[in-house]
Amino acid sequence: MESQRRTGTGRPLRPDDPERVGSYTILGRIGEGGMGAVYLGRGPDGRQVAIKVVRPELAHDPGFVARFREEVTNAQRVASFCTAQVLDHGESADRAYMVTEYIDGVSLKDYVKEHGELSPGMLQGVAVGVAAALVAIHAAGLIHRDLKPANVMLSYSGPRVIDFGIARALDVASGLTMTGQLVGSPGWMAPERILQQQVTTAADIFSWGCLVAFAQNGINPFGTGDFSVMSARLLHGDPQVGELPSPLDRLVRAALDKEPRNRPTARDLLLTMVGGESSEAAVLGTLTAWQSPVPLAPRGATRVMGESTREAPSPAGPPPAGPPAGSPPDAARGSGPPTAYGTPLESGPPTAYGDRPPTSHDAGPPTAYGGGPVPRGAGAFGSAPATVAAGSPLESPTRPSGPGTRPPTGRPPEPSGRPGQGRGGRRAVLAGAVVVVLAAGAVTGWLAFRPDDKKPSGTTTAAGPAPLPDDPLVVRIDRQPGWPDKCYGSIGKLVPTTAKASYVLARNDTCDILPRWSPDRKKIAFTRSTGLAVNELWVMNADGSGAAMVTNQMSGRSRVAWSPDGKKIAFVAKAGTGRQIDVVDVAAPHSTLRLTTDDAFKDDPAWCGSRVAFWSRRTGGLQTIFTVDAATPGKGRVQVTHVDHDVNDPSFSPDCKQMAYTDQPTKDTRHIWITTADGKGTARQLTSDSTRDMDATWSPDGTWIAVARGATALPSIWAIRVSDRHEQRISPSQGNMAHPDWS
Repeated sequence: MESQRRTGTGRPLRPDDPERVGSYTILGRIGEGGMGAVYLGRGPDGRQVAIKVVRPELAHDPGFVARFREEVTNAQRVASFCTAQVLDHGESADRAYMVTEYIDGVSLKDYVKEHGELSPGMLQGVAVGVAAALVAIHAAGLIHRDLKPANVMLSYSGPRVIDFGIARALDVASGLTMTGQLVGSPGWMAPERILQQQVTTAADIFSWGCLVAFAQNGINPFGTGDFSVMSARLLHGDPQVGELPSPLDRLVRAALDKEPRNRPTARDLLLTMVGGESSEAAVLGTLTAWQSPVPLAPRGATRVMGESTREAPSPAGPPPAGPPAGSPPDAARGSGPPTAYGTPLESGPPTAYGDRPPTSHDAGPPTAYGGGPVPRGAGAFGSAPATVAAGSPLESPTRPSGPGTRPPTGRPPEPSGRPGQGRGGRRAVLAGAVVVVLAAGAVTGWLAFRPDDKKPSGTTTAAGPAPLPDDPLVVRIDRQPGWPDKCYGSIGKLVPTTAKASYVLARNDTCDILPRWSPDRKKIAFTRSTGLAVNELWVMNADGSGAAMVTNQMSGRSRVAWSPDGKKIAFVAKAGTGRQIDVVDVAAPHSTLRLTTDDAFKDDPAWCGSRVAFWSRRTGGLQTIFTVDAATPGKGRVQVTHVDHDVNDPSFSPDCKQMAYTDQPTKDTRHIWITTADGKGTARQLTSDSTRDMDATWSPDGTWIAVARGATALPSIWAIRVSDRHEQRISPSQGNMAHPDWS
C-alpha cells in the first residue's frame, strides 16, 4: 500500500467501516491502497495490531480469495526477522482480512522524502536488514513481488519489511488478469515482471538494488516517469546508482542485472556485506548500532502496514501479561524409592523432581535460521564463506570448528524497549543479520535490545513472541545413570514453565522409555524393555494407573505413535530378520495392520492425519524419512528428506504441515531441522548447539519444540521457540531426562 503521511489523531472511521473484524476491535482508519483498507486495531490481549481488510470487489473474486488465503497462510511461516510478523487471518462479514504486528516508525519513502538520502550507517543497516528479510521470506517459499521504499519501515529496532507474500493474490485475481493489468510499482519492478515472464526470487533482488540506490541518492536509479517510460528504462536503460560504498556498489549493480539468473541471491548479498572483501571491523562498526532517525519515535507516533500516522489511539486495557513473578517453591522432599541419583523423592505418584526454575540460555550470538546450510566453499558469488576475525565479538572460543562441523551459533536475546518512548537515539544491536551469515550462512534479523533490559523467558513482547506453554510433557526420567548401556528409565511428567517433574510410573526393576501422550492426553503409551530381544508396548492412564501390555512383538527400543482418534498405535514390529511398521488396535491387540513390506531397516514412527512417518534405510543405505498413507498400506509412500547423510526422529507439527527431525551429518553431530511434511519445501535449521540435540516434539500450539540435549548418557530437556529460536532449559538441573513428548 502506498504510504501516506498524516498528522493528528488519524482519520475517524467512516460509516461503512467495521467496528470489529473477527476478534479485533477497530481503533481507527490508517489508510487504504490497491488491495483494501488498513486499520489500527486491538487484539483480545490488548495488543495493538494492523488489520488489512480487502475491498469488497476483491472479496467476491474466487481466484483472489483462494490465493489470498494461501499466501497469507504461507506468510505466517516467515521467520519474524526484519519483517512485520503475520499474526492472523480470516474472514469477517464476507471480507477477507490479515492481521500483522504493529510497527512504530516511518517508511523509507517518507523518510527520504523529508530528510534526503540516508547516512552511511543507516544505508548499511537498510541494505543488510532488507536482505535479511528477503532471506526469511524466500526461505518460506514466498516472493515479495512489491518490494519498494513504501514497504520498508524504519523502526526503533531497525528496518522492517512489510506486505510480503500478498501481492501474488492480486496477480491472479480474475478481474485483473482478464484485463491484462500488471500489479506492481513502476520503478521497482524487475524486467521479467514487465515482460510477464516467470517470476522468481530474483525479482525481489532487483527491487532490493533499486531500493538501496534510492536510499543512497534519494531517487530511483531509473529516474521518474509514467509506467511506459519507466518500463522502457527498466528494460533497456542503465541504472544510475551513484557512488555507493563498497561492497554495496558491486552488489547493487549485480542485483540490477537485466538477466535474473545473473543476480545474486539474498544470502549472497548478506554474505558479501558482512564478510566479503570489506574489513570485518568496519562492517561491524556500521551494523552493531542502529541509530533511529530523530522523527521516528515521538510519543504516540504510529506506523502500520505502509501508512504513517501521528498520535494514534491507544488501546484500552492492560498490556499483555508476562509470566507470574517469583520462582517456584522448592520441591517437597521425602523418602522411599525410586531415587534420583541418590536423592530421595517424595513417595507416591506424582512425586516432585527437581527444584530449579528454567534458565534462559542467552550467551552467544543469534542463531541462523532458514534456508538450509551454505554449500561448502560457496560464499557470495562463488567466493569462500565469510569468516570471523580472531578476537572479534562474534568469535566463540567454546565452539568446535574445522572440517566436518557445521558453523555454530548462539541464541538471540529477547527484544526490549517499547515503541513510542523518546526521540531517536535508541541503539539496537543488529547482530542477527551479521552472525547469521558469519556463523551459519543462513538468516536471522537484528533484534533490538539493551544489555540491562532483557525480557524474562517466555514474556510476550510487542512483537508477539509466543510464551512458553505450560502443557506438561511426558519424559523418560533416569533413576540413576547408565543409558544406553544400562537402562533405569521411568515415565514422568515435566511442567516446562516451572521445570518441575514428577514420576507417573516408577519401578526399580523395569526399563520404561519413550512415552507418548494419546491425542486426548488421557493415556500414555510407552516402550518397556526387559532385555536385548524383549521389548513391549504398554499403555496406562495419565495418572499411572491401569498399566497393561498391548503387544510384545516390538523390535528394539523404538518409539510408538498414536492414531489421531486414539484407538490405534503404530510401532516397529518384528518381521523375520527385519523390521516393519505395524498398527495395533489398542482394544483388540491381536488385530494388526502392516503398513510397510520392504526389507529396509526402519524406526521411529510418527502419526498425523492419515500419514505415518518413519525413517528407513531404503535409499542408498542412508537413514531417510518417509511417510505412508495409513489408509492404504503399501501405497502412497512420500520421501520427506533429501540429504546425503542420516536423519531420524520425525515429528509432525500439530497441523501436520511441517516436520521436525534430527539431522546427523556426522556421528557426533545432531541438530534439529524443520521441513514441510510433503517433502517439497526447503529445510531450515532450528538448533545449532555444540552438544547433540534429538527427539524433537512440538508443543500443542505448534509454537515451541522441545528436544533432548547433551551427551547420550547425560541428557536434559530444552525448549526452542520456532519463530525466533529463543531457547531455555526446561528440565531441572539435577538428574537426567530424555525422550520428551509434548503434543
